[in-house]
Amino acid sequence: MRALFRSSDQPMRVSGAWVLLACLLVGWAYVRTAAVTEDAFITFRVIDNALHGHGLVWNVGERVQPYTHPLWALLLLAVSAVTGEIFHTSLGLSLALTLATVALVVRHAKGRLIALWALLALLFSEAFIEYSSAALENALAHALVAAMVVAWRRFPPTDRHVWITALCGGLLVITRHDFAVLVAPAMLSLFLRASGRARWAVLLAGAGPLVAWSAFSLVYYGSPWPNSAYAKLNNGLSMAESFAAAAPYFRDLVKYDAVTALVIVVAALRGLLHGSWQMRPLALGLALYMLYLGSAGGDYMGGRLFSAPFVLAVAMLAMNVRLRWWWTAPLWFALTIGLGLHRGWMVWNVHPHAETRKLSQHAWMYPATGWLSPQRTADFHDMPWGKQGLTARSEQHAVVAKCAVGLYGFNAGPGVYIVDPLAIADGFLSRLPSKKPAYPGHYERALPEGYVETIVSGKNSLRDPALAELYDQMRLLQRAPLLAPVRWQAIWAMNTGGDRRLAVQAHYDPNKTWTPGLPDSSAASAQPLSCMGQLDPLLTVRLK
Repeated sequence: MRALFRSSDQPMRVSGAWVLLACLLVGWAYVRTAAVTEDAFITFRVIDNALHGHGLVWNVGERVQPYTHPLWALLLLAVSAVTGEIFHTSLGLSLALTLATVALVVRHAKGRLIALWALLALLFSEAFIEYSSAALENALAHALVAAMVVAWRRFPPTDRHVWITALCGGLLVITRHDFAVLVAPAMLSLFLRASGRARWAVLLAGAGPLVAWSAFSLVYYGSPWPNSAYAKLNNGLSMAESFAAAAPYFRDLVKYDAVTALVIVVAALRGLLHGSWQMRPLALGLALYMLYLGSAGGDYMGGRLFSAPFVLAVAMLAMNVRLRWWWTAPLWFALTIGLGLHRGWMVWNVHPHAETRKLSQHAWMYPATGWLSPQRTADFHDMPWGKQGLTARSEQHAVVAKCAVGLYGFNAGPGVYIVDPLAIADGFLSRLPSKKPAYPGHYERALPEGYVETIVSGKNSLRDPALAELYDQMRLLQRAPLLAPVRWQAIWAMNTGGDRRLAVQAHYDPNKTWTPGLPDSSAASAQPLSCMGQLDPLLTVRLK
């Protein structure tokens, strides 16, 4: 892999001093703005459970994969096992990956001017700055994308190192499965253009990581896909409804992060209309990924799903475009700086949109989880969910129901079983349709009759026969011995349409949300962002 950082046969255009300066500037911006998001604590809880011998699980004794980023989770687990802690480890690891991204892009840029522009674009992209330090998969994805583009440019299909390109793409897919759309055109093009042993090396390196992880996931979790995929994609929305739900996500990017939006569009158009054969597959991946985001209904974390395609776009432009100081350079610099400062630069003002940007996780998480935030405490008790989790741990709550489960679950510890109505961490609920209207990324499920009693008692008390059978099948996936024949029968049934068949047969109203122990609140249930029929984001129900 060191070949990625060595110069090509052509004279080096960007010196090591420039690379060092770029890394120092981005490193300064990173440390100044670094903050962990709420969703990252979902992975933290899984890693904490693994470090304490409970396995890669959300609730102890129940094999469910709530995280969307297998490779990032495994990498963070390995490093945390050495350091003995998770929070600072995640930020330090993300910083190292971010600096690697910058070094790859700047060192292999096609001249100093375009390298300088790439640095400015990275610094003024809120998606890149915010999510590089979010302790999610983004920093790892950025480094793999940059490495893939460098390898794509350096190693033609006939080169003996061409497998490096395919490996970067393959690892990117298990960093987050959605990225398969982003890299599929490039990987297919690489495979078709390679020949002989090189073609088989490309196939093995590109498909190997996904095959290996899927096999592990099938054996351990009973499904090759993350449970979060079922929770978010099994939302019952039509294609038209999904694109309508995604529209605010794209508008948010254009309004608050115009640099990211413009760079992605320019790279895609230039690659498709004026690019070489090398540029076109990458540009096609950008275009297809944008369509995929629309079809998936967008997300609730502004910029998160745009940061990896943005890095791909910056790398494509930096390694293929030569700026002229008397014309194109001033134009590109002016646009980047002007759009970057239009609504405030988050590196200077750490959360400039705190009052207006509803999709900004950074705006409201930084005070509690910011690396340099003076308000952050070691146990995050200043964050309401963090305090609730500490209370659950100290009072030894056995079973609770809560929608915002990340920081709460991490602080509550392995002794608290958490029911998640958004189904990210619930294998049974994720197989059921979600209520409508829904908030993008938050697809609430109504708790079926008898489900609370089932969780509390451990005995299947579900009233509907189809749901009772679905619960029994999912319980086998999650709790039976890994190699038990009856478990593998359930795995086959649930992965060949049995879960959908039972969900369709069930008499289940996803809009009939309710709060255990409280009167029905159907009026609040009609709101997109409700939780167990309530509009209280801090709602936590102790069930046992």
